[in-house]
Amino acid sequence: MAKQSTTGVMTRLLILYLAMTVAYAFLRQPIGTAMNVVLGGLVTNLQVPLFITILMLSLITGSYSSLLLNQFVDQQQVKQSQAKMKEFQKVYRETQLAGDKGKLKKLEDERAEVMQLSMDIQAQTMKPMPYILIISLPLFAWLSYIMQSSQLTFSYVLPTIVFPYFGTQYYTAGVILGFPVWLVWYLLCSLVFTQVIRKTLGM
Repeated sequence: MAKQSTTGVMTRLLILYLAMTVAYAFLRQPIGTAMNVVLGGLVTNLQVPLFITILMLSLITGSYSSLLLNQFVDQQQVKQSQAKMKEFQKVYRETQLAGDKGKLKKLEDERAEVMQLSMDIQAQTMKPMPYILIISLPLFAWLSYIMQSSQLTFSYVLPTIVFPYFGTQYYTAGVILGFPVWLVWYLLCSLVFTQVIRKTLGM
């Protein structure tokens, strides 16, 4: 029953996530245009450099998502689950190497419990995803709008960034597996901020 419940929650959340993603694909342009009314002044009036703008947005989304995850996910349960999974994997591997088929058979039942723990944690992690997307998707839509708009041609907007190992690159250029530079920069900043915030929160 618990397994069915967990699977049902994850399925519903995944469907909602996919629905929001599909909707975003159609609404990205109008959302980006609307968000530009609110955030466009950062670039046009305050003339904040794009790399600083992206850094600030990654800090906002990283903080928001970390706080939501900390609220929705039982961190104590996560740590206990991770410790149990690590210990089980160690014992299971040692048993496999020893070729003890009898003990391996007994471990299969425990393996099912460990997998259920993992699914429970995944279900908890998925719960705040719709709330995270509500903030993240409009910001992404705005960044996409800015990168495609004529604002990048303004004299006070520097359209390039000095990227580690790649040198000076245009924000819209594909640098890693075709991903644009601005997205790679956002992900790097978000990764750093998220790790710092989660460590501070004890996650």
